[in-house]
Amino acid sequence: MKQNFKPELDPSKIVDQLYDIALDPGALDGFIDAWNGAGLDTQSARRTIEDIDTFDEAFSTHLKRAETFLNRGEDDGPSLAELLTPFDSLAAMIVDRSLQVVACNAGATQSFGLRQGDLLTKCQSSGGPQNLLQDAMDDLFQATAKPDRLLKLETGGEAVQTLFQMRRLSKTDASGSPLALIVTTQYHWQPALGQTLEEVFQITSAEQGIVRALVEGRDTKSIAKERGTSEGTVRGQIKSILAKMNARSQSEVIRLVLSLRDFTPQANTSPANLMPDADEPPVDWLDAEVLKPFKTLTLPDGRHMDYHDFGPVTGAPVLYSHMGYCLVRWTRPMVKLAFQHGLRIICPIRAGYGHSSNLDPKADVLAVTRADTLHLLDHLGIARLPYLTQGNDLMFAVDLAAKRPDVVSEIIGICARPCLPGDGHYASMDKWHRFFLSTAKHAPHLLNFTAKAALAMARRIGPIEMFCQINKGSPADIALVHDSVTRPIVVANSLLIVSKTTNIAQAYAMELLASETDWSATILAARDTPTWFVNGLEDPTFDAATIADYRDHFPWITIDVVAGAGQLLIYQLYPELIPRIAQAAKAAQKGVDGVV
Repeated sequence: MKQNFKPELDPSKIVDQLYDIALDPGALDGFIDAWNGAGLDTQSARRTIEDIDTFDEAFSTHLKRAETFLNRGEDDGPSLAELLTPFDSLAAMIVDRSLQVVACNAGATQSFGLRQGDLLTKCQSSGGPQNLLQDAMDDLFQATAKPDRLLKLETGGEAVQTLFQMRRLSKTDASGSPLALIVTTQYHWQPALGQTLEEVFQITSAEQGIVRALVEGRDTKSIAKERGTSEGTVRGQIKSILAKMNARSQSEVIRLVLSLRDFTPQANTSPANLMPDADEPPVDWLDAEVLKPFKTLTLPDGRHMDYHDFGPVTGAPVLYSHMGYCLVRWTRPMVKLAFQHGLRIICPIRAGYGHSSNLDPKADVLAVTRADTLHLLDHLGIARLPYLTQGNDLMFAVDLAAKRPDVVSEIIGICARPCLPGDGHYASMDKWHRFFLSTAKHAPHLLNFTAKAALAMARRIGPIEMFCQINKGSPADIALVHDSVTRPIVVANSLLIVSKTTNIAQAYAMELLASETDWSATILAARDTPTWFVNGLEDPTFDAATIADYRDHFPWITIDVVAGAGQLLIYQLYPELIPRIAQAAKAAQKGVDGVV
C-alpha cells in the first residue's frame, strides 16, 4: 500500500512509540513531538496520507494492543491503605477470609490494638460469644447477593458495645482470595481535634480526656475507674464541659464533637498537610471553609455527583465550572474575599472527576452535564444565577444558556475558548494542548489511549511536575503553582484527577471530542445571554491573533485581555474578578441580566 507521508513521518517509529508509552508513560512527551512534527495534527496534512482509512484501521489495532499493556502497567485500583482513607476518624481495617488483618488505620490500632498480621478476634471481648465474628464473616464471603453485613459486638476489657459494618471488596489479595472492609463505630481521637476544642471552647487537656471517653461510649463509672478518681469528680468535669460548650446534655456534646471532625484536617489526607511550612498555625474557620468536604447528590439515573458549595450560605450564588484541571477549591484569600462580597460558589464536580460517577461512554456529554447541573440547582432551590466558566468548559455554559435561558443570567468566561473553524488556531498552542485538542478533531481513535497515558505519567512524576511539563510556555502559571499560597490548593485539586481512586481519562476524552466539534450554532443560540471573557496572553491554548478571531466571529461578546496571565488566571486576578462576579450574582438575584 502506497502512503504519501510527509518526509518527517516514519510510520513504524510512531507505532513503536505506542508500545514505549505503554511501558513508560513518560515517553508520551516524545510521541507528541513526533506526531506534531509529522503534521498529523492538521486536517490538510492528514489528507496527504493515501488510503487513510486503511492506515487508521491498522493503527487502531496497535493502539488496542498498546492500551492492554498500559492497563497492565497501571495499578489495578486504589491500594488497601487508600481504601481506608475515608474513615480516618473511625477504627477501620481490611481482613482476609481467615480474619487476618491485612491493613488497618490508626483508629483500629488506637481502639483495639490491631496491627497488620493480627487476627480480628483480638478486638472481641473475652466475655462474649467467640464465634460471632467468624460466623458473620463466613456469611459475608459466601453470600452471592448483598455484600454488606452489620454486627454488634462487645469489645475491649470494659465490654463496650461496638457496631461493625462489613463489606466484601471486589479487590482480592495476591492469591485471589476475597477481602472485606470493616468500619466500626469506635471513634479515632486525633490531636487536631483536641486543639480545636481548646481554642474554640477552652476545654482543658483533662476535660478533653472526659470528652473523648464520652464519644467512645463510656459511662461515668467506667471513666472514673479508668482515671483513678471518684464518680463525683467526673460529674463535676462533665458539668464544666457542658457549660463551656453551651450544651444541655452529654448527647449534645457527642454530636458536636462528631460534627467537628469535618472541620479538622486529617493527618494523612488534608491538603493543609501539603503546606511547605511545617509550623502552620492551627486550623481556623477559614481553613475549615477552604478544606470543607464535598457534598454528594444522587442523580435521577442513580449516579452520584459530588459538588462543592462554599462561601456564605446566604450569599448570592454563582455556578462555577472547574475546567479539565479540576480547579474546584479556592485559596484562603479568595474564599475570604468571597465572604466579604457575599458570594456563594456552587461547583458541580462533573461526571468522571473525583468521586462523581462516570459517564456512559455512549452518552451525550453536553446533555448529561446540563441535566446534572439543573438537577443540582433544583436541589439547592436556585432558579437563576450567572455561570462562571473556564477554558473549554465554555461549551457547558453556552449549552445551558441556549437550552435554558431562564436559568443563566450571564456567562463569565475565564480563559474561555470558543470553537473556531479550521486548524489555524491549533498552530499557536503549546505542543501538549495542540496535540490533545487537534487529536480530538482529527484522530479521535488516539485520544483515549493518550489520555490514559497522560494520567499515568502524572501519577508517576507528580501533579505539579506534570502541570509544569504541560504549561512550560506560561511563566505566570508556573509561578502560581510554586507560590506558597496557591500550590497546596492546586495539589489538592489535582487529587480529583490523578488519585488512584479516580480515573478521568474517559470523561476527559469525551469532553475534548465535544469541544472540538463545531458548536458555533450553540454559541449563536446563547447570544442573548450577556457574556464577558477575561483571557490571559500566556494561556498556552491561544495567542493574541486567536483572541482577535474570537472577536471577529463573536462580536457580541466583551473580551478583556490581560498580559502576563495564563490558565490559572482566576487564582492570579481574584482581587479584581471576585467583586465583579459577586456583582453579577447579586444582579441575578434582583432580576437584572448581566453587568457587562
